[in-house]
Amino acid sequence: MGNRSSQRTKDNTSLFKVDISSNDQSDISNILYDDSNSCLLAVQFNNKHSITVLKYSCSKDEWTPCHTIPMKGLYRTAIVKNFLCFHDWLQGVRICCYDITTRAIRTVMPLKEDQPYWSCHCLAEFQDCLYLIGADVEDDRRVYCWNPTNDVVTLIPLLITGRTRAACLKHGGYLYVVGGQVGSIGSFRDTNSVERFNPRKNRWELCAPMEVARGVLALASAGYYIYALGGDCRDIPTNIVERYDTRDNQWTQMAPLLVPKCFAGTVYFNSRLMACGSFGTSEDCSIIEEFDETTNKWCRKNNMPTEGPFSYVLATPEWTRQLESLDDV
Repeated sequence: MGNRSSQRTKDNTSLFKVDISSNDQSDISNILYDDSNSCLLAVQFNNKHSITVLKYSCSKDEWTPCHTIPMKGLYRTAIVKNFLCFHDWLQGVRICCYDITTRAIRTVMPLKEDQPYWSCHCLAEFQDCLYLIGADVEDDRRVYCWNPTNDVVTLIPLLITGRTRAACLKHGGYLYVVGGQVGSIGSFRDTNSVERFNPRKNRWELCAPMEVARGVLALASAGYYIYALGGDCRDIPTNIVERYDTRDNQWTQMAPLLVPKCFAGTVYFNSRLMACGSFGTSEDCSIIEEFDETTNKWCRKNNMPTEGPFSYVLATPEWTRQLESLDDV
């Protein structure tokens, strides 16, 4: 496999940088999620039990179970049309897509069965498709796209910088990929590089790098901003928080988390930034913190009612009602 990311960046003959003057902000208002348009769900993963989905009540600051999926899952979650997508615990190269209309489970498996980095690639919903980043050790620039309409997996243009252990996020008409690790086996290093996929030009564009290189961080979309929380630096969990302003392509360090978090559940909901998790998945992952933007401080909230780890997802009220109705059948 040889050297990967550090050299492969140089292989791209045309490197495009973000042009903020041409930003597509047409749907920026739709990035702000609250009780009027969304439901906040927490997907609980446990290697000994089934997956439990919990629903958040903002008025009561309470989480209540709303559905159980009879299989094991792992870490990251995305909603794509009528599917809840997650990594399969037993065979991590496979992505499980749980159909909330039929309870059926589709599997997406673009990778080889001997793929050794199955827990280190990230997934995100973008334009009603599922995107997988850093999922191929033979070339970690490859980005897979699963279209649930025709159940077909395709490749989109290569990343500028190949990476594993990154985070990805849909925001303002673009797909952002942030941080992770680059290098070759035995000599990986954290990266602070950031890029975004521009679907109108069908290409990746370089964004300003984070101030601190790290992997397995968490991202949250908040209006014109993207928050990057926690992760690990040189395999040490961190509480670093940075905020990216899409209008001027700049990162700013914010107040650090009270507790370092890796693979955190993170969301911006009802004008509040929430983060759930701890040093690692073997620690107490029920810890929730909330960020006060006016004071630039974090405070502890009521813990999740059960052990984690958790992944936060936002769903429409209609999608959530359909999920809940499965238990009425």
